[in-house]
Amino acid sequence: MQKNVGVSKERKGSFESNGKEPFSERLKTLMHGRNIKQCADDWDIKLSTLKNYFSRLEARPRYEVLSKISNKEKVSIEWLLNGVGSNEPSSQQKNTPNAKILWLNRLTEMLELLSDEDVEALTRQLTLKGVETILYLLDDDNIKLLRLDRVMKEKVLGLQPRTPEEVARDDEEARECGPDTEGETLPQSLASNSKRAG
Repeated sequence: MQKNVGVSKERKGSFESNGKEPFSERLKTLMHGRNIKQCADDWDIKLSTLKNYFSRLEARPRYEVLSKISNKEKVSIEWLLNGVGSNEPSSQQKNTPNAKILWLNRLTEMLELLSDEDVEALTRQLTLKGVETILYLLDDDNIKLLRLDRVMKEKVLGLQPRTPEEVARDDEEARECGPDTEGETLPQSLASNSKRAG
């Protein structure tokens, strides 16, 4: 029986640190006079995991570890992983969850792909649609329509089902649900359970 000699096991789910200094050096800067056990407790990670980063310079941190340290010390995952940027907590980082920062970075990357004219057109369109939506929401009737259940909205919009079975099912749903706007009187033509021939 032959053994596979020379095949190294590749670690999955870990991030490779591309910084010039090892990951452990960035951890040392975050210790602020605490010992390894205190840091492991503060960061809610296993002591053996933390010791591994100091004893094996090639050790690669997992995302969960990076996230915990980043949240507790208010530094970016990018700095922990690569040493890029500042390790000083900013007021934005203190108040912004890491997921939000990642989405903001993705949005910025997408906008950088656009030309200046496209960015200006997109900004103008988003502003116009935002103002238009706010103006619609200032109308009390529009708010009442938004609060209606699905069946009532379909009736108001004239999106009636095509088969008699669908009509019966939707009418039953409307009777079971009742209106979402308690205390308000709905027009009889919309609230009636029988169809009138016109």
